[in-house]
Amino acid sequence: MTGETLDELEAATAVEERALEEKATPYEALYAHWERTQWSALALDLAGDRASFLALGDEEQRGMIWIFAHRFHAEFHVARLLAPFLLAAPSWDVQLLLATQVSDEHKHLQAVLRIYREVFGIAGGIDAVREVADQNLDPVAETLYSRLEHYVSRLDADSDEDDFLAAVVVYHLLGEGVIARTAQHLAADRYERLAFPGLARGQRLVARDEARHIGIGVTYARSRFERDPERAHEVVGAVIGDLTQVADEMLATANEGMGEIVAAGYGVPPEGFYAEAMRLTELRLRSIGFLD
Repeated sequence: MTGETLDELEAATAVEERALEEKATPYEALYAHWERTQWSALALDLAGDRASFLALGDEEQRGMIWIFAHRFHAEFHVARLLAPFLLAAPSWDVQLLLATQVSDEHKHLQAVLRIYREVFGIAGGIDAVREVADQNLDPVAETLYSRLEHYVSRLDADSDEDDFLAAVVVYHLLGEGVIARTAQHLAADRYERLAFPGLARGQRLVARDEARHIGIGVTYARSRFERDPERAHEVVGAVIGDLTQVADEMLATANEGMGEIVAAGYGVPPEGFYAEAMRLTELRLRSIGFLD
């Protein structure tokens, strides 16, 4: 025993996660982090979360299910989209880390399926969950997944390193490092306030995994900026120009008719979600050397 309190351990974990997300980390250290931070989706204690869900009003229940529609589609899409990254990986070290990420994402999906079954009471396996999630898929999320697929679909065994860098920026830095992180930060506060201890614990574990995933993207992108800053800046700049326009369009769409469900799910209006996403976008771009 080290004598550290739970608060001290969580504070140390938060510092480690920020370092992974904001600084280049040796590939060996990223792999070692994966080895020592394993957890089981089957071990999450969800016993009290079902009662908390049933105690919510209709609007808050709807908001919770809406959040998890995003969680299901996000985990399902990223688990499926990692295969092209493995084919296009420019080195063994990057391929190894992506293989660990494939394992992580499928485990995250299993945790989401457990929550649908044991907290929301939706039986029938992944097909039943997909049906409910599809009913709660909104145009903003649909647009986001479409742009993600646009960049990742260009990866194959013959794609070049510029294609790989663009896909890493969209997938690891913006998809996981901005959109998913924003949703996690806001949702975690809701889980704590509404007494969902299992969901809060699961969120912390997933966030630790995703700090490492963001670290993969930061480390690879940073290496490209160090090797060829002019070309890396050109590739990343084109991606940011494309997605900044898409983000503005998504905010306009959300403001047209999604204010209530966003507030019910995340506790903030669409502008609040957008502001946090823009803050994290700047942080990610600084972490890779795109911004001074």
